[in-house]
Parts: sequence; C-alpha cells; structure tokens
Amino acid sequence: MQSSTIKKNSIAERIILISNRFGSAKEFLMECGINNYSLITDLKYGRIKKPGSEVLAQIVLGTGCDGTWLLTGKGEMYGSKSPSSDLTFSDKEKMENALTLLLNFDFSESQKEKSGARELEIKVAEALVRLLKKHSKLD
Repeated sequence: MQSSTIKKNSIAERIILISNRFGSAKEFLMECGINNYSLITDLKYGRIKKPGSEVLAQIVLGTGCDGTWLLTGKGEMYGSKSPSSDLTFSDKEKMENALTLLLNFDFSESQKEKSGARELEIKVAEALVRLLKKHSKLD
C-alpha cells in the first residue's frame, strides 16, 4: 500500500508550482509544447523522478520561468519579472531562459546520457532555428 505522503524531488515540486499558475495541467503542457499529458500527475505521484533536460527546456521556453530557479530553486521563479495573467514573454526572453537552463545543465553523468545529450543538442538547435524563423517573420 502506498503512503499518502509521496516524496517528490524539488525540481518536480517547482514544475508543479509553475503548472498551478495555469488554468489546468493540460493548458500548462500545451503552452510548453509537452505531449505527455500525464506529466504533472506522474510528477505528483512520484512516477517520474527526474524529468529530462528536454522537458525542462520546454518548460523554460513555454513559461518564461528562470532556468536556474527551475534547476536549483535559487533566485525567483521569473527572475526580477513579476508575472501576471496579462504578461506574455517574448520569444527572445524564452530563448534566453532556455539557454541559461542548458548552459547550467550537467551532461557529465554517464555514456548513455551523453548520447542523449547529443540528441538534445540537435533538438534544441532545431527549436531555436524555428523560433528565429518565427521571430524574423514577425519583424
């Protein structure tokens, strides 16, 4: 039988905290471009212990939260910005936060994770190209 108190890691708790700022978990996940619609439930119940770096980057890009805060809990959720329901973050701010997250991420754990890190680098590069193309069309 499972205990009613489920231990979550601090990154999971911060992701849940951010998701609570949205109308629903689905709205949060859609805003972040995350297709795993059970992510928040899985985090709440400890079924996902360590969200991958791609998910973390998508959260930073989608919400504009501070990547350092998401990883470490240090600083403020949105840096010096004070988010409100009317505030939207520019693509530039989202890219800067995602890059901060990636630059602070430690890829040196295992060979298997290193190959995953290479795949992540490719996906991030592709995402940045899409954002830059979108941004240039808006100018």
